[in-house]
Amino acid sequence: MAGAADGLSHSERTTVRFHLMCLATLLPYHQRPAALEAWLGVDPALFHMGSDPPAPVAEAVLRLGGARLQAALAAAVRSGDTQRALCALDIPEVDAALRDNHQVDYGTTRLLRLRNPAASALGRGYHPGHHERALLSGEPDLVAAALLDRRGEHRPTTRATAWATVRAHGGTARVREVVAALGGHDGLDDHDDPTDADIALACAEADPEPFLDTAVERRLGTGALLRALRAAHRGDRAPWVVRRTMARVLKEPYRLDWALIAAARLGRRLPRTAAEVLAGRPDCPPVVAVVLRTGQPARPGRRLPPPAPEPAAPQRYLPPRSAWVPEWRPPGDTGPLGESAESARHALRTRALAFDARTDPAATTLGHLAAVIERGLLSAFEAAPLARPASLLTSWVGQGSGWGSLSHAAWSGRAALHVETAALLARWAGGGVSAERWVALRSRLRHYPGSLPELLAEVAAAHPDATDSPGNPSDPDGRVGPDGFTA
Repeated sequence: MAGAADGLSHSERTTVRFHLMCLATLLPYHQRPAALEAWLGVDPALFHMGSDPPAPVAEAVLRLGGARLQAALAAAVRSGDTQRALCALDIPEVDAALRDNHQVDYGTTRLLRLRNPAASALGRGYHPGHHERALLSGEPDLVAAALLDRRGEHRPTTRATAWATVRAHGGTARVREVVAALGGHDGLDDHDDPTDADIALACAEADPEPFLDTAVERRLGTGALLRALRAAHRGDRAPWVVRRTMARVLKEPYRLDWALIAAARLGRRLPRTAAEVLAGRPDCPPVVAVVLRTGQPARPGRRLPPPAPEPAAPQRYLPPRSAWVPEWRPPGDTGPLGESAESARHALRTRALAFDARTDPAATTLGHLAAVIERGLLSAFEAAPLARPASLLTSWVGQGSGWGSLSHAAWSGRAALHVETAALLARWAGGGVSAERWVALRSRLRHYPGSLPELLAEVAAAHPDATDSPGNPSDPDGRVGPDGFTA
């Protein structure tokens, strides 16, 4: 990783990325991609910070970012909605990054498999559960694409069901196409699934139909089910463990022949626990249910028991509708900032802010600053340039709960500080900012002890690039001063 050269630990680099994402939220919308591109050149893992970037940052990358920036986001993003939005761009570099993302969700994986099955079979973000779900999805194109991925250890019924799906929708010709894409029989080795090898051998026959029937029946037929149930019936297990294991076996897509199951019960070749579980299935015929429960044929003329009830369909949880409106809260304690505008100004000029008072009960905190604004002692326009250190202010108002306060608590001092901090950055970036300045801002932000205007002025003085000077084409009105702020 390129960031290892800066001497920071993984935790420290993650903290720096968090500060940068909060700062990017405060930047003018059309300037965010340029800043992110510059930071990405220094830290290729810019978006790997343990959580998704704030929504305003992700939106700017999606709408205005280049392929390199979008691919960097795709490699780290966790939100399924953002993943699918990136996938909808249909950019090869972005798709490759999504395939290597270990946090990718099933919906995105499905789209990627359908778009490029061969590439999806090689992606590093492999998820066994997603693969099995695709194999059992019943969608012929998706199933065929999933069969090309040889990774993972699946139950014998899984790939057999997938081959049966492909055959049911495309016939033998479609099965042969998928086998050819796998490399045919010669392309399979001992590490591949035995079902794939049997299907490939069947396709090599002049008349493959009966051989395909046999290969699938060997894994999905009633005989395979009875063999699995007998294997689950172990004397060294507790009865409830055996019952749970058999119930899990019966959830697999076996093709049940109830006549053969009844014969196995009459011949005492079916464990009693398995018989009880089978008898409780809704699709078990009443005549067979009697055999399974008693071990004897149903007596003529005797009334048969009703079929087992269908299990209730799982209900998706829907949270109750809420008419909640964020309540107004009275201003809090102003603490060391005092009860007047002059005392607040003096304290902000002489004292650094702290996030909270857990380590120092006498500290001046962000909560105190918000209370000063809410009480009307100072406006956010006056308080934001005085707050220090700069990274504490930008991260507090730029993180998700900070920009969210604009809609959830617009009356709060935090919301007012968000607006004024963003305005301060907009004035500084008004004439355009070079990549060198963005990089310099990144290197100074975290440990800079002064206020945000002081930090921005220092960055502008250290990198007086021509593109931001008065009289240049990007600043035709000469609005940009020597400190980097627009007049």
